[in-house]
Amino acid sequence: MKVLLLNVFSNGGKEQLTLVVDEHGFVSKVKVGIFKDLCREVECIDLTGYGIAVPGFIDLHTHLRGLKLSYKEDEVSGSKAAARGGYTAVIDMPNTIPKIDCADALEQKLEKLLHGSFVDFGVSVAPSRNGDANELRKLVAKPEVVAIGELFPEDLPQLPVVIKAVEMVKVQKVVIIHPETVEFVDECEKGLRWICRPLEAEISAIKLVNEVLKQYNAKLRIHITHVTNPISLVYAKSSGFTVDTAPHYLYLSSDEELEKGCMAKVNPPLRHDTTKNAMQLYVKYLDAIASDHAPHSFTEKQLPFQECPPGISSIEITPSLILHMISKGVIELQDAVRLLSTGPAKILGIGEKWGCFKPGCIASYTVVNLDKELTIDSSRSYSKASFTPYESMKIRGAVEAVIIRGTLVQLGGEIVVAKPLGKPIGNLIWR
Repeated sequence: MKVLLLNVFSNGGKEQLTLVVDEHGFVSKVKVGIFKDLCREVECIDLTGYGIAVPGFIDLHTHLRGLKLSYKEDEVSGSKAAARGGYTAVIDMPNTIPKIDCADALEQKLEKLLHGSFVDFGVSVAPSRNGDANELRKLVAKPEVVAIGELFPEDLPQLPVVIKAVEMVKVQKVVIIHPETVEFVDECEKGLRWICRPLEAEISAIKLVNEVLKQYNAKLRIHITHVTNPISLVYAKSSGFTVDTAPHYLYLSSDEELEKGCMAKVNPPLRHDTTKNAMQLYVKYLDAIASDHAPHSFTEKQLPFQECPPGISSIEITPSLILHMISKGVIELQDAVRLLSTGPAKILGIGEKWGCFKPGCIASYTVVNLDKELTIDSSRSYSKASFTPYESMKIRGAVEAVIIRGTLVQLGGEIVVAKPLGKPIGNLIWR
């Protein structure tokens, strides 16, 4: 048993709470106010002097790499970076080597996560290359698997297989779609990729998903990830899909792609500055914000622009970038909590127990200080891909601590536990 003393933000208001957490990491008792007398015989974590505790942040879309891509990032470095950023859980995408599209690859990935992750996790899987719906069904049925995808442009023809697999399992998992179609994907010089991979690529992908669902009379939980513009956002929402974006589509544009080259190369591409500004106006209509943390080695990012791999490393700074938008008057704290925590939890189907402040809740929380100013400094990074297009940017809004199932994991930007403690979120929720 542990006791947490917290200033909390819940139901749009702030109050002080004393939480008693059981040995499984669930809240067993709640008292309004701070009761230090409960700390006499048990471990007590007093974070009242650090800021406001909110439901633990979840990164809905991240690439921890690992396996044969461990030189880019691995489960240890990536999860430490996630905890430093403020995340209590991450959803790992399947485009690894080997790709997570069969039982052997899934077991390899789960073993690495169970022994290396400092945050809780869910795994996303991909359809098998041979189009075997039954094999995909077996993967999706595992509680450690929380999603299918991200389905890239070349994967979209596999949607009928995904439909068949999902319809055969008891707990329907979300299907994550990368919104671009092959016919609209091309390459060109830096600063101009928004022309070679136009808005039509996103609209076309969302339209295709709609058509396939209607053709098969299917009702999947579809999530459109990292939309880059308000048109895609509105179209996806009107289709009944949930939607997220990544911070680079709110902060960066093709101007940064031109200036910073491969450090700002990402798919879908950064768009014109006017589109970026419009996206900020539509933030409150999103269901979530994800990092789309896509680490590569520094050597790879130094290749000529046409050859270097796309992806921006941002898992350690995404929450602070979103908190900074509060100081700019773009959103309020309750919006940030929804976009970074309760929204992702709802999309994954785990919303009822995640990070709330009542008995039966999973005691995973992120403590934030909205007044603290910081300068982005990649030299402090836990990620192997520490370089960032946000280097030296001054922002307001810091993550001060991370609690995972009642255990203090990160304090003041430092990991304070000796060994990994991450568990599959599906096992926690669907137990």
